[in-house]
Amino acid sequence: MTQTPDDLTGLPDEELMLLVANGVVEAPATILFRRHNRAMYNFIAWQCQGNTHEAEDIAQKTWVKLMTRCGDYQPQAQFRTFLFQIARNTWLDQARSAQHRAHDELDEFHADLPGEDLSPEHELRLRQNLAQVHQALLALPTPQREVVVLRFFSEMSLDEIAHTVGTGFETVKSRLRYAFIHLRRALETVA
Repeated sequence: MTQTPDDLTGLPDEELMLLVANGVVEAPATILFRRHNRAMYNFIAWQCQGNTHEAEDIAQKTWVKLMTRCGDYQPQAQFRTFLFQIARNTWLDQARSAQHRAHDELDEFHADLPGEDLSPEHELRLRQNLAQVHQALLALPTPQREVVVLRFFSEMSLDEIAHTVGTGFETVKSRLRYAFIHLRRALETVA
């Protein structure tokens, strides 16, 4: 009995990936893409310091690598962790080989504003604060920015982050702690 795409939407990521690894590609891969592409792209965009062209290229390469290596997939960790690990490694490979990196601002950096009844002055101040936070995050050392983005934008647990970046749990905690120190200092100077 063949499963229809509607039957697949309720399956966990790991089962969908095993279907892909066993040759049932189109529907499960599409579901995985819809579930995880935005978060993975956002993670990469932060790693690329807002260079959207580079982030798009890495995101595309990540999915290609995932599909070409799907036969090697073993559900030892969550699928999301596996995908982000491929994305991170792809980014590291590209960063190592790139001689010149252009730094564009994130074209699509629009945070949701709380409520529609903000005065123009309040909205301007909020946007300025968001821009300052954005710049402070981009100024963090890469290992610190990486764990902050994975924790708060991708909502990964500390264990998932440790597995994704290939480091220990305590190292992740330490990087988060130092990131908060740097962010606090950077944001205090602009306040």
